[in-house]
Amino acid sequence: MNPLVQQLQQALDNLQPAADPQKICIAFSGGLDSRVLLELAWLLQQQTPEKLELRALHINHQLSPNADHWADFCRQTCAQKNLSFSQFQIDTRQYSGASLEARARQARYQIFSQELQAGELLLQAHHRKDQAETLLLRLLRGAGTQGLASIPIQRPLGQGQLLRPLLNTPRETLEAFAREQQLHWIEDESNQKDHFDRNFVRLNILPLLAERFPAAEQNLALSARLAGESQQLQQDLAELDLQQVNPDRSSLSITALIQLPDYRRNNLLRHWLQKHDLPLPSLKHWQQLDHLCQAREDAQPLVEWGEAQHRTQARRHRDRLYIQTADHFQPLPQNWQTTWNNQPPLQTPCGYFNLQLQCTATGEIPKELQVTSRQGGETIRLQNRGSRDVKRLLQELNLPTWQRNQLPFIWHRGKLIAVGNRLIAEGWEAL
Repeated sequence: MNPLVQQLQQALDNLQPAADPQKICIAFSGGLDSRVLLELAWLLQQQTPEKLELRALHINHQLSPNADHWADFCRQTCAQKNLSFSQFQIDTRQYSGASLEARARQARYQIFSQELQAGELLLQAHHRKDQAETLLLRLLRGAGTQGLASIPIQRPLGQGQLLRPLLNTPRETLEAFAREQQLHWIEDESNQKDHFDRNFVRLNILPLLAERFPAAEQNLALSARLAGESQQLQQDLAELDLQQVNPDRSSLSITALIQLPDYRRNNLLRHWLQKHDLPLPSLKHWQQLDHLCQAREDAQPLVEWGEAQHRTQARRHRDRLYIQTADHFQPLPQNWQTTWNNQPPLQTPCGYFNLQLQCTATGEIPKELQVTSRQGGETIRLQNRGSRDVKRLLQELNLPTWQRNQLPFIWHRGKLIAVGNRLIAEGWEAL
């Protein structure tokens, strides 16, 4: 068996538990790297056809005048090997990102995530030079340990897993295999244009480093692996610290947070954000987040970061730190109102309330109630408490300001009978 085929076999065997048969999807661009990976997977399948289900997936970014030709090449290559083939066209203008490279990457991985079947492996052909380039780019952007870990060899993706079995392999080894097997592949003309950051590093920086430091690529890849191990230690520490800060679904104890040293507090918050699929703040916003944690308990500071359509906000209420997407904190529109049939759930612009109301005196379950947003000055009559100001009652419940402004006010014949599921008027009950 060819050494590279053995390497692929070992990488697949290291995944536990392994499905039988294993479902493999090759991210196939048609370039040399992915063409070699496709060939390796196909050769392995020929030796163990009962153990591998193999298919290929091609993303057409529509960024080159030759893009359709590349897609045709990939389709024909797979047809020659009797492999299932899928392709997707993307428009990078529909995605957010600071650069074309970032938008293209976001688009690719969104499709990968959506298309992977349960338990399927997506194989990508990243190699050692890719790892070295990524580390240099991350260093130049001031990345922390997580960024310096660069390209992971494996991670969850969609319903399956992403695996890069060639990540520690020199590209020269892949080139030698391609020549030996007389493979054909396509050349992306943009690879020779250094206006893209990665191409600039590949064409200008790495060759210069290699002249002076022959082991530069190997050592850069090693540094990325060591950074990955350090990042795993940081995640383990964050999980230990997380148990001490009394977490719930959306908030953390500020008292417990500020008792941690700065570096552990930041490490914990990074971990928390990643677990909730929220973007990391910039250095400036990290400083503002620290000030928010140190603010007075009765203060209501706000820190916001991210792109216009995907803003993230951090707020505090008493001893709790809340970090969510900005729309999570939005109040009901000021003049919002609707008619409700009193059948659960009550749907509002801020979410759902599993609620149905009954008049206790008559047993009536009204079939039409009016629902409005908070206007201010409302009162409600409560059992054994008489008519009370709603504003004061909500303050007594210790609800954050934004949650108070998201509660629907429910009216029956002009009388306020409920405020969400938090306040129920005398003479009424929630079923």
